[in-house]
Amino acid sequence: MNCFYKYIALSSFLLLSAPVNAKVTVALIAPKAGDYLQQGIELSKGVHKAIDEINSQGGLRGKKIHLLEVDDECNNAMAISTAQMLAVSKENPLNLVIGPYCANSFDTVADVFAHAKIFQIIPTTVNYSQAKTIKRGLVKMLGYTNQQAVDFFQFYNKNFAGQKVAIISNTNDADSTQEAEAILKEFSKHGKSTIIRHYTYQMTDKDYDDLAEKIIDELNQIAFILGTSKNIRKMARAIREENEDFIIFTNKYRATDEYIRYLDRWAEGTYFMELRGKDDNPEFAETLVKLRLSGLDTEGLSLYGYSAVKLWQELVNKAKSFDYNKLSAALNDKTIKTEFGNKMFHNGAPKVSESYAVYKYENETFNKVY
Repeated sequence: MNCFYKYIALSSFLLLSAPVNAKVTVALIAPKAGDYLQQGIELSKGVHKAIDEINSQGGLRGKKIHLLEVDDECNNAMAISTAQMLAVSKENPLNLVIGPYCANSFDTVADVFAHAKIFQIIPTTVNYSQAKTIKRGLVKMLGYTNQQAVDFFQFYNKNFAGQKVAIISNTNDADSTQEAEAILKEFSKHGKSTIIRHYTYQMTDKDYDDLAEKIIDELNQIAFILGTSKNIRKMARAIREENEDFIIFTNKYRATDEYIRYLDRWAEGTYFMELRGKDDNPEFAETLVKLRLSGLDTEGLSLYGYSAVKLWQELVNKAKSFDYNKLSAALNDKTIKTEFGNKMFHNGAPKVSESYAVYKYENETFNKVY
C-alpha cells in the first residue's frame, strides 16, 4: 500500500470514529513513526494535556474539543494530501491545525489551510523558507530557527574563539540544511567564514566513520551536528570514538533522549542547544510547575504542544469566536497572553524570536552554561 492510500485509510478511520456531537475539532499533524517519532510523541502529550484540561473545565466557550492526530510522514506528497484531506472534511470541519512538525511543502500546506480558512499554529521554531510564508491565520508561535545560529555564535565567540568548526547536515533534510546555512551565514557576518566548514553525510555516502576521520584530519576542533536523530547520534559517536575530547554541539530536540543512551560514556561533555524560555521566564515557570505537578514530562516539545493549544484558547476568548478572520484580527491586536508571557505578533510571528540556551551534559546532568 503506497503512502497516499495508507493515508486515505488512516484518515477515513479517524474521521469515521470521531463522535458526531464534537463541535470543535483540532488536528495535530506530527510524526508517528520514523526518525522524528519522539518529537511527535512529545507534541502529542502536550496537546492532549491542554485539551483535557480545557474539556474538564466545560470546554472552550461551552464546546468540547475533539482531537484528530494525523501523520504526514514528513513527506512532501503526504504533507500536501494530508492538508487537502483535512481541509475538505465535512463530517468534522476543522477549527485549528497544530503543525505540521516537518517543513515539507510548507508553503503549499499553509496555502491549503488558509484557503479553507482553517487557523494554523506551528508549535516549534520555523526555518527561513517557512518564515517567508505569510498567511492571515498562520501563527509561528516561537519564532525562527536562525536564532539558534545567533546564540551558538555568541557562545562560541565567548568560549572557543578561533577554533575551527565543522557544521554537519543532511542534504535530504531541509531543516538541517537551512540550519547549517544559518550558522554559516552568522559566522560570515562576523568575519569568521575561514574557520568554519560545511560537511554533509552524503560526502561519504553516510559512512559516519569516514566522515569523522575527514573532519578530524582537517583539524576541526568543534562540530555542530545536525540532521535526523539517527544522523546525530551516529555521527557524534563516530567522532568521539576517534577523539574522545572533541567538542560537540547539537540541538536537544533533534538529538532526543536516545542520544545519551546510544553514546553512553561518549555523551559526556556534549553541548545541547535548547529554547531558553523554560527557566528564564517567570510566566513560563508558573506553567512548568503546574504541568509537573499534574504529571506531564516538561522536557522536550510537550511544553510547546501544550502552549499552542493554550494560545488558541486565548485568541478564541479574546475574539469571542472560532471564526478564522476574527481570530486573525485578535492575533494582531496589541499584546497576546501566552505561556511565555505577553507577546506582540506581526504577520503571525512574534516580534521577538525565542532565544536558545546552551546546556552541557556532565555527570548525567544537563547544566546550563549560557
